[in-house]
Amino acid sequence: MASRCVNNLGGQVLLMDVTPEQVNDYVRKHCKEYYEMPPGFIFKDIRMLLKSPMLVGLQNRKKRVLLPFTKPCPGYGTMLYEIAAKEADLDFIRSSLVKVSE
Repeated sequence: MASRCVNNLGGQVLLMDVTPEQVNDYVRKHCKEYYEMPPGFIFKDIRMLLKSPMLVGLQNRKKRVLLPFTKPCPGYGTMLYEIAAKEADLDFIRSSLVKVSE
C-alpha cells in the first residue's frame, strides 16, 4: 500500500502553505516540461495528496522533479517540493501523466 508521507522522498521545500495557483505558476516559470497530476497519483510509492489536479514539473538537466503535495497537518497546506530524480522517474511521469502545452 502506498504511503502518504511525502517526507520519505527527501528533497527541499520550495513553497509552503500556498495556493494551487501559486504552485502551478512557479512550475510554469521554472520548468520547460510539466504535466497535470491528479489527486491520488502514486509516485515512488507515495500517494500524492492534492485537492485538485496540479502541475508537476521536470527539470531535465538538473534531474529534478518539482512535486506538489497538500499536507493535512495544520500549518502546512499546499507545498512544492524539489526532489532528485533518476531518468526512470522522469520517464514514469512522462508515460503516466498528460503533458501540458501552453
